[in-house]
Parts: sequence; structure tokens; C-alpha cells
Amino acid sequence: MSEADTIFQFKVTLKEIKPPIWRRFQVRSDITFRDLHNTLQVVMGWWDSHPHLFQFGELLLTDAETLAEWGEGGLRDDTIPLNRLLTVEGTSLTYEYDFGDSWQHELVLEAMLPEEETAVYPRCLAGARACPPEDCGGIWGYEQFLEAIRDPNHEEHRRYREWIGGAFDPEAFDLDKVMQQFREGVYWQGELVVPPLTSTQTFTPQARWFWRSIPEEAQTRIIGTVWCSHCEQKTTITNFKGNIQQGDLILRGECVRCGGVVVRLLEGG
Repeated sequence: MSEADTIFQFKVTLKEIKPPIWRRFQVRSDITFRDLHNTLQVVMGWWDSHPHLFQFGELLLTDAETLAEWGEGGLRDDTIPLNRLLTVEGTSLTYEYDFGDSWQHELVLEAMLPEEETAVYPRCLAGARACPPEDCGGIWGYEQFLEAIRDPNHEEHRRYREWIGGAFDPEAFDLDKVMQQFREGVYWQGELVVPPLTSTQTFTPQARWFWRSIPEEAQTRIIGTVWCSHCEQKTTITNFKGNIQQGDLILRGECVRCGGVVVRLLEGG
């Protein structure tokens, strides 16, 4: 089993909450820690609207902007593949999301498996209980939120119902929705915030250099704002190929809705 064909199976558990909120999922071993961050956002149900970091022993991995703000040691998570650091089953590390609410997740590498020929990665296998709402105030705030939302007579019940947009079931977990978001991406207020993670991207060398020069957030906006002439509306491009024509980057792929061919042109400098 080569490194390129190895699949990592993880279990992620949100710390200090009982009954536990957890997910079990699989990814390719050669993806970066940034890719793992994107995967965690989908399987857990977050919206990728706050900073994050991984802690592996004394080593910290996060994005370049956070490293620059801290002025401390650490590594960029978009440059380090998982299999460079994680080599033994049972290895654990911490993933923190939203430094204000400080959601701490325990990640355990449960298994190192051969790739299944017909499987598409990443994929979620199982999970339990709903993700807390974004910006609810961390563990303490989530407990207060649940207390109010469960009691119609609670003085904060109506406010929290309006804030969350209706009912909230803390026991709910929708595996099919997670897999759909892997295929189609995660959207907030109609905007793509996490791109489709099962989508393929193929570039010529020149085109890859062009694409990598674009900040990640801008890449996501580009992927999520492609015009589909078949649907006659804005769509998300998936399974795309990139090449350079007369100094411009041409992305040609599929509409996430109808599967029709869509094209996006990015002008060169």
C-alpha cells in the first residue's frame, strides 16, 4: 500500500460536551492540513467564518495570516500533508475552531486503510448529534442556548428561536446532507464558503501557477460564481480543468446543478 493510495480514517469529537458530538470520516493521506480543516468544517457543520489551528504535540499549524498576526512559530497548514506528520494509528491531535468561542476538537487517526476502488473521498461514515450554532458563545453559551430553546417559558426562548431561525434539534445528524455538501459545497446566505471537496481539479503547469497565485478565499468565490447557460443562473463549477490561453486562465468544468459544461475566464495581469 503506497502513501498515495492510503486512506486515513479519523474520529473527531467536540471536547467537553456530553453526550458527545462526533463524526467518523475518511480522507486521502496525502491531503494537506488545510484540506483537513475544510473537511472538518463540512462533517461537523461549521461555516468556516473564524480562524482555526491544529496542535500536534508542541507543533501548531494554521493559515499564513494567523501565523503573521501571532508572530510566533508554527507551520502553514496548506503546505504540510497529513502523512508527513501522522504515521501511526491511534495518533491524536487537537483542532481548534473560532478562537473566541474556542471550540476544541479531539482528532484520532483510527485506521490507515487501502483505497477502495469505487469510493469517492472525502467521505463521512457516521456521526452523532448536531453541531452547535456559530457564535453561540462556546460551551457555556451553547448550554445556555439549549436551556432556553427547550423551555417555551424561558425569558430568552423567543429571542433564541428568532436568532436560530426556528426549531433546533441538538440530537439531529444528517449523514446524507454531509455527503451532499462534499459534492456541492457549503453555502451561507447564498454564497459558497467551502468548495465541493470531492470535485477534481486538473491544471497545466502554467495554469496551476496562475491558480495558486490567487488567495484561497478568492478561489472559493470564483468557483461559486460561474454562469451556467443551461440553468441560466449563477452556479458552482466542479471537476474542472485549467489551462492558459493568451495569458488568461480558462476553467472548464461541470455545473453542480445540471452537469452541463461551464467555463470561467480569469484575465491575466
